[in-house]
Amino acid sequence: MYVLLRKAVAIRPEDFTALHSLPDGPFALLVAIVLSQNSNDRNSIAAYDNLKRGTGLDPRRILEIGNGLEDMIRRAGMVRQKANAIRGLARLVLERGEEFLRSGDINEVREALLSIRGIGMKTVDVYLSLYRRIPRFAVDTHARRIAARWGLIRPNASYEEVSEALLNFFGPKRADEAHRLLIAFGRTYCTARSPRCSECPLRPYCPSAAASARG
Repeated sequence: MYVLLRKAVAIRPEDFTALHSLPDGPFALLVAIVLSQNSNDRNSIAAYDNLKRGTGLDPRRILEIGNGLEDMIRRAGMVRQKANAIRGLARLVLERGEEFLRSGDINEVREALLSIRGIGMKTVDVYLSLYRRIPRFAVDTHARRIAARWGLIRPNASYEEVSEALLNFFGPKRADEAHRLLIAFGRTYCTARSPRCSECPLRPYCPSAAASARG
């Protein structure tokens, strides 16, 4: 499936807020991942770039601008929740230093991030897999939907169950890339509504497509 996915879809930095922000460092990456929550990448990248222009992504400056933060990230939506999470990240960096995010103990970093309101396992897993290269599989709506259609998970599986199933399916070394491949594949072929099964290059291997064909 991994090889077929790589042939079927492309991963472009302009389509993923996390990749767009990656060169700017760990704090910036976490801010970008927060902005991408429940938002399309076009809007979250625009919000990220606006915040970068306005604050230089300086944690101290982000805390100083007050409600101006909401105005800068408005394009990404859910501004109050995301602004509060970004402020929490800024405080964490000011308290413990960006080096903590860059090379601190993984369990401590995970615990610290999860203690911030508005940051959940998916945000943490995207960060740990992309920046820290930890073998975790971040689960979003695309990954869950595709895992279910491929018969990898039971109905109503927990986040951890889905993550573990996909990690085992693709393997630890491919998990980070496979996460984005599934997003691209979910956007292109395996959409939530009216999936393009007849055109899908993975159709011969998909139990859901086979069941749909049988009518």
